[in-house]
Amino acid sequence: MKTVLLCAVAVVLAAAVTSAHADDFAASVQDSIHAMTDLRNDYLIEKYFGESYLTQRAAAMETVNSAIELYELTLEYPYTLVAERGTTPANSDVAVVAFDVINSMKTDMDVYPFVVDADTLDVVAEGAFPATVGLSAFFLSEADQSWEDILIELHESDGAWVTYNFVNHNTGSHDDKRVWLSLHDGYIFGAGYYQARDDDTLSRVGSMVSAYDAGGIDSFAGISVGSFVLDAGTLEVVAHADPGISGNAIRDALGTTWHLQSLSDILAKHGSLSVSYPSPDPQPDDEYVRAHLRLHDGYIFGSGYGVSEEQRIQSLASEAVELYELEGRDAFGILTKMEGVRQIVLELESNTIEAFAGWPNLVGLNLGTEFFDQGQEETIELLEVNPGLWTDSIFVNPLTPTNQEMRSSSWVILRDGYIFSAANVYSPEAAAMDAVNESIEMYKAHGEGAFDRITWQSAVPEIIYPFVFDAETWATVAHGAYPDRLGQRPAAITANYDLDEVNQMLAERPGVWLSYEFYNPITDLAEYKRAWLSTYDGYTFAAGYYYGNFESMEDTIQDVIDIYEAEGKDAAFARVDAMMEAGLEYPFVLDRETLEIVAHGQNPDLVGADFEDKALGAFLPIAKIEKDLHNDGDTTFAYYSILDLATGSIPVKIVLFQLHDGYIISAGQSFVIYTK
Repeated sequence: MKTVLLCAVAVVLAAAVTSAHADDFAASVQDSIHAMTDLRNDYLIEKYFGESYLTQRAAAMETVNSAIELYELTLEYPYTLVAERGTTPANSDVAVVAFDVINSMKTDMDVYPFVVDADTLDVVAEGAFPATVGLSAFFLSEADQSWEDILIELHESDGAWVTYNFVNHNTGSHDDKRVWLSLHDGYIFGAGYYQARDDDTLSRVGSMVSAYDAGGIDSFAGISVGSFVLDAGTLEVVAHADPGISGNAIRDALGTTWHLQSLSDILAKHGSLSVSYPSPDPQPDDEYVRAHLRLHDGYIFGSGYGVSEEQRIQSLASEAVELYELEGRDAFGILTKMEGVRQIVLELESNTIEAFAGWPNLVGLNLGTEFFDQGQEETIELLEVNPGLWTDSIFVNPLTPTNQEMRSSSWVILRDGYIFSAANVYSPEAAAMDAVNESIEMYKAHGEGAFDRITWQSAVPEIIYPFVFDAETWATVAHGAYPDRLGQRPAAITANYDLDEVNQMLAERPGVWLSYEFYNPITDLAEYKRAWLSTYDGYTFAAGYYYGNFESMEDTIQDVIDIYEAEGKDAAFARVDAMMEAGLEYPFVLDRETLEIVAHGQNPDLVGADFEDKALGAFLPIAKIEKDLHNDGDTTFAYYSILDLATGSIPVKIVLFQLHDGYIISAGQSFVIYTK
């Protein structure tokens, strides 16, 4: 392979020499190097990390062995650096070749390699999250055994198994990860897998049933942690590993979501089911329980584990899929009887709601032709190759369509042409402030080591992410979405605010809100953002949420204003009325004093009507318009749901309002639902 690569380089370089210009020659050489580097990396990745293994445990150990073998190969055959630099590199340079191959993987495989410098505990190679190279591998110090004990075992044996909590790049949530580590030449090579906790609960339930069959109710005294037995008729606790949980504690917790008779009927029919419910004994990040239930001889045997609110949402969507696999379309009626959470099933071809927990009157509602506004086709393609995706949307109740500054974070799964989703509704303001408070608490616990923990989040950025500045210099010291901004001052904030004035406000208040335009890592667009900043111990901690991209709406409004200025208001309003556009992309105009509709780009029949007496008046936030629009050029915006005359659906819309010469000129668009 070495000879093939070098010959290929020679051929390409020879072709490049015939170039007429030195610049072209240099560019050709660089292109050749890049092409050969890609070829080398693709070949080595396939050679060393392309095998499959019988078990995840074997996969982790063999992946580590392959990474070490690759490292040793580059020490023996440093052909790539010779071709690139024309020099014989030192071993430390050659190691970079192996690490470069690992970093170029950017894999979505469950088991992948990573490498950590044993002296500094800095990441030097990462097969799934290459952007984290150079950051601290803090997760190793938070494993189920001390770092000192891990080092001793690594020096005395071929490797060590450790478990720690880590972000699962396929689900976006944090799960327990079982990892094999091996120390080699001053580096710690590692690979691991996410533990299937549901398999453990199934095994424990099976063991409980076997013990009961052998020893009767006396076996209840020996049930393991996380396990319990319920009376099948009353759902009262018969036995629990925690003696403090008794009576109707679990029944009441199940009842916050499940229609209990439906639950009993399903267990009687199918024998077992996975469920989640609020924990009778909630702990931080374990506020809920995911459990497997099995009906046997008049008892319900159950075993589960604690999950966070985010993991519970994922669990609910999975439970809906499981119910569908058991009951077929009859599952939709059962799901609609559920309460307390937003579980929805959407028939994909027509985008019609088939089930909506707690809202039977919404079943059958058509959500329009583009439910995922960032591109339904692209989203479905992602769902076809992923176990699920996070989406984020503005929450507007279509039955009481008033503006609500709330968002809905949903986990969605594609199965048999249906979208199964579960969601929780949250306030973006509260979520941003919580993210800041959590960052400050992390700093209190770990000092400046918290900054790497925050920046690690950029590997799988969320919609609301933290970032941190030095309070004096405003240099970025941590960023949960863009690690390349470390050391830089916040250009977007600097362009809109005097930093000295912001510091003065921060000194006088617990925090301040700032609004500016910034790049959204999820939508890949520059959007308006509102961020909460709070200073602690010489650092300014921040987090915010995105409004959306207003560029097209601003252009639409400006077009109306240009006609207004050039030809007069009558011509401008007539041009708006003549549009008769279908869908949500149209302007309309209100008289600022009377709120009378004076032009409408979709339904000119509304012209002349008092705004509040027509359908629009029930949707738009009149109080916000009155508060924010006073002088020419003033703008404000709002979310609301409104009937689309072309499709009959009720999508969420974002509308921008601008005051000009006594008239409110408005333009809207569908709110973009995007994946985390």
